[in-house]
Order: sequence, then C-alpha cells, then structure tokens
Amino acid sequence: MIYGYVRKSNEERADSSFDTQKHKINGYCQIHSLQVDEWFEDICSGGLLLKQRQQGMLLSTKLKKGDTIICSALDRYSRSHYGLVNDVHLYKKKGINLIFSDLGNVCASDSLGSVFYQILSIMSEWYRKSLSEKQLVAKDKLRTQGKYLGGRVTFGKDIGENNQLIVSEKQQRELNLILSLRAKGNTYKEVKDHLERYTGRKWFESFICKLVKREQLENKDIKSCIDSSVNIEMTA
Repeated sequence: MIYGYVRKSNEERADSSFDTQKHKINGYCQIHSLQVDEWFEDICSGGLLLKQRQQGMLLSTKLKKGDTIICSALDRYSRSHYGLVNDVHLYKKKGINLIFSDLGNVCASDSLGSVFYQILSIMSEWYRKSLSEKQLVAKDKLRTQGKYLGGRVTFGKDIGENNQLIVSEKQQRELNLILSLRAKGNTYKEVKDHLERYTGRKWFESFICKLVKREQLENKDIKSCIDSSVNIEMTA
C-alpha cells in the first residue's frame, strides 16, 4: 500500500494547503509510476510525534512491511528531529518506506537516506526553534510597547488606536474602588454588593479576589488607591 500523508497547522500559509501538498505528491507518483492508495490529513503542530496526531496515529496502525509513506516535504511529516529519527529506525526495521517528494528518489528507510534525513531534520528543528524564539522576542517587544497581542484584554485596559493598550477610565475607577473598599477592611462580599449597587452589573467575589491579588502581585500599594479613587459614599 502507498499512503499519502499531508499536514498543516491552523496558521500555515496558503502554499502549504492540502491540495498543494497532494499535487506535489501526485506529481512524484506520476514520474515514478506510483499511485496513492489512501490519504491521511492532519491539522496539527509538526512538533508532535506521528502517533500523537489523530490521522497520524491511524496511519501508524495500518502500516505493514512493504508499505510506503509519501510526503511532499520533510517538515510536512515532522519538525522534530527526535520524532523523525525514531520513525526512520522503526520503518527500516519493519521494511516500510518513507519518501519526501521534494527530495527526489531518496528513501529515508535505507542506510544513506536515513543519514541524509537525520541531517535535514536537525536543520528543520533548528529552524522551527529559531523561528519560535524570534516570534517570542517580537511579542515581548510589542508587549513592552503596550500593544494588544490578542486574547482577553486585562481588566482596567482598553484597545485604542493602532492596537495600543490604553487605560479604561471606567474600569480603572471600578478597580480603584475595589482596592479602596478592601483597604478599608470590607469583605469580598461587601465589596461585591457595593459594586453591584454602584455599577448596576452582576459581580462575582472570585473575580474581585483575582483583581485584588493581581494588583498585589504587581506591587501596587493598595492604600494609595484610597486617595486616588473616586470618593463614593458607602450605602447600606
């Protein structure tokens, strides 16, 4: 049996689509008079082992001696050196062929091919880690510039022009009020009840507790918030 394996992540560029990968594999098969019997498609990280992927695990259970797996490129099969080396050794032992169409008629399961692919896999993993590090550096730089990077916006902040995080005056007044009430010795339930009367919205003690702890972790002097908070009279 000849199995075609294609993989992409949710963030993959258009030229890594399943159709593009299948086109490359079919082109290889046409040149070498082969035909794919069954396709397996995974949407996941290339850092996962084949057996950790939904379709990859299914493919692994079907493989028998003499079978062939064809991928369009090495990084479509794996971006993990550890995963590739282990699979190559396993396939060589079981008599299974692993071929990458963009590298020509070089089989990863023979002696020369296994060494060749080990070198390529090391380079592929290095590239993946290097890219991840660059992305983290870029995100840290944007974070220090106060840029919104996606996800839930921190309470007390809002998204302004050019994706810049700015202070939400409304939420900041509410946050200062929470800290002021806590500094005066009010329980979380008392703070909750007061907030609901003041804002007309439903509040939860657990959320209020998280806000207070967040401010404490950021070394903010809660007592100083009493002076900066809006002077609102406690009502019964």
